[in-house]
Formats: sequence, C-alpha cells, structure tokens
Amino acid sequence: MHPAARAEFAPLDRTYLNTAGYGLPTHRTVSAVTDALAAWQAGSADWVRDWDAPAERARAAAGPLLGAPVDEIALLPAVSVGAGVVLGSLSAGEEILVPEGEFASVLLPALVVARARGVHVRQVPFDTLADEVRPSTTLVATSQVRSNDGRVQDLAAVATAARAVGAAVLVDATHAAGVLPVDAEALGLDYVLVAAYKHLLCPRGVAFMRVARERWEQVPALVASWRSAGDAYAHYYGPALADLAPTAARYDVSLAWHAWVGAVPALEFLAGVPAGERRDWCVGLADEAAKLLGLPPTGSSVLAVPVTEGAPAALRAANIVTSVPPTGAAALIRLSFHLYNDLSQARLVADVLAPHLERGSTR
Repeated sequence: MHPAARAEFAPLDRTYLNTAGYGLPTHRTVSAVTDALAAWQAGSADWVRDWDAPAERARAAAGPLLGAPVDEIALLPAVSVGAGVVLGSLSAGEEILVPEGEFASVLLPALVVARARGVHVRQVPFDTLADEVRPSTTLVATSQVRSNDGRVQDLAAVATAARAVGAAVLVDATHAAGVLPVDAEALGLDYVLVAAYKHLLCPRGVAFMRVARERWEQVPALVASWRSAGDAYAHYYGPALADLAPTAARYDVSLAWHAWVGAVPALEFLAGVPAGERRDWCVGLADEAAKLLGLPPTGSSVLAVPVTEGAPAALRAANIVTSVPPTGAAALIRLSFHLYNDLSQARLVADVLAPHLERGSTR
C-alpha cells in the first residue's frame, strides 16, 4: 500500500478491489465513530460540540478536494439530494443534456423534473457530450468518472461548450474526488456533487455539493432546515428567509452525526497525501491491471474487465473482492484501486482474470 496508508489501514486477509462500491475506513475513522457511539450509549455527549460542529472541519477539508472555496460547499447526505435541488430549479421548456446511461442519482431527478415541470431531457453518448451542447441547452449533467467502466469525461471541453451557450454544468464527481483533480472553480463547474463513502473513504451518509456563488440566488434551498441558517444553533424556531446562511451552507441538511464524525479523519488523511501522489498511485494500479489484461487504460482508478462466466468463482477462490455484475447483467467485473492497494494486488487480479477474459472485447 502507499506509505501514507500503512499507519491507517491494517493488512487484510483478502484483496479488496471494490472502493467504487465502498471505501475502507481509516483507523482514525473507526476510532472516532466507536467513541461517538459509546458516548451516545452513555448519554455523555454534547451533540453540538462532539457530533455536529465537527462537520465544519469536513467542509473545510472538502473544499480543496473539489477545487472550490469552502464557502461554496454544502453538506448533504447523498448525491440525489443535491441533484434534486439543482434540477428542481429549472423551468418548463428548459433542456437538461445528459449522457446515455448516466447514474440513477442524477438521471432520475432529471426525469422526474421533466415530467413534473415540462423540462426536456436529451440523452447523448458519453464520449460526445461536449459536441452535443446546443443553444437550447440550459444545463449539462454528467459524471466525471463513469462508475460502471471508469471512463473519464472531458470536463474542460464540456465546460467550454456550456459557457459558449450560457448553460450551467453539474458534475457527479463521486468516482473522481480523492483520486483525480476536480478543479471545480478553475473549470467553471457550477455544481459538483460527491458521495463521500467511496473514494473519499467516509462513512455512508456523507456527501458534498459545490454551488458556485453566482448560482445561489438562482437555486432555491428547497431542503433548507435549521442547519441552513447562518447561525444554525440560534434558529430552531421561527426563522425568517433572511436567516439563511450567506454561503452555500444554506443548502445544508440536518446531519447524520456519527457519519460526519467519521468523515473528518478520513478527509484529513487524504488531505495529508499530495494530490498528485494520490492520482498516480491509484490510477497507476488500474493502468497496470489494464496493461496486463490487454485492455486500454481508463485514466481513472476504475477498470471494467469483460469476462466469461467462470470469473466470479475464480475471484472468490483467490479471495479477491470486486464488484460482480448481478445475474443477467453484462459480464463486466469492475476493479477499483485506492491507496491501500499495491502493485502485487493489481498483478494478482490480472493473473486470476486473464484465463476468463472475454476475447475480442476492449471494454
């Protein structure tokens, strides 16, 4: 594993290559959550000091990981919540451009808004998304890294095409953040959503949304709660609209406390590893597996391997954990690598899968 990971992750009795399913927790995350649960059981916690306020440290750590100012980061439980808020601000006749086969947490809110509001959803191939932006396009929504096969979207091209017609850009960076640079502000990505329980190694129930400040007045805080106030702990009852936070914290929802307690050490661990090292290590392992299997690299830490029906059993026999397709689905084994993996594991999984590779397929 990466040298920085050795103090935070114990060696496993298996080869874990399913970070795209869920990331493994650091020792500090497990300790923080365990302590929080013990304090809950004992009734000894101060919920504001011990459980709620630490989420501000998570917000501060998320800003650099998303390439955005901290005051443009909202705290959410899931990507779909943020997608619903942003897409729900669109009006009849406006167009959402999305790639075909986009992940459900972005696509389904778009389709719901289309039916409820008369918004038009146009689906086009992932690889030609930037070329499909038209003057009629209001918002482009896409994953940065495709979770089913690891392909990487050309966000610079998408953002440039969108700006040319005055369209906004929404990016689901769940399978990029923590591994690849997101560069939200530099690229002009208006909205960036991240589920943090995968490559950001947080407990499930932690997510972030970047909302560019120039969009705050255009996107109502439709899921506002007491935590959306500028002084959250002073506005439990009878707040006015003027009490909403003057930052993207207006989009915050009430937090699942213990998950956020565990998020802080996870994000601080990642922040302690230079971004270039994280990218090179994780993507390098995926590239090595791809090379050994004769597949093109994806440019991400995620690799989909076309296999024959014997592959799942071979992986189980070798004690390798991957994402295995459900019965009846296309036979693709998804591998995903992180700082707790190493070259020996990339080579092992390639050796195990090589006899079961579906010949003639490149993805």
